Amino acid sequence: MGMGSNVGRALMLAGVGVALFGIAATLLVLLLPGPHTPKDYFIIGCMATLLSLVAVFLIVVTTWIKSPIPFFRKRKKQSTSILDL
Repeated sequence: MGMGSNVGRALMLAGVGVALFGIAATLLVLLLPGPHTPKDYFIIGCMATLLSLVAVFLIVVTTWIKSPIPFFRKRKKQSTSILDL
């Protein structure tokens, strides 16, 4: 797999994030009782951003990182021989 595959994956992930943001913002505008003030729109935008970022993070952790424990990587054993200077 070349570099084009990673670019395509990144664009697809960005598209999913934007779509989730739009869906979340639309649902929150519909669910929040009106009339809406600028503070309401600010809160709706913050919540939609939080939801989309958490979802994108979870997608990345569960699909792209194949390690069973993604945040810790085992170190290679270092030799302790005195001749390995």
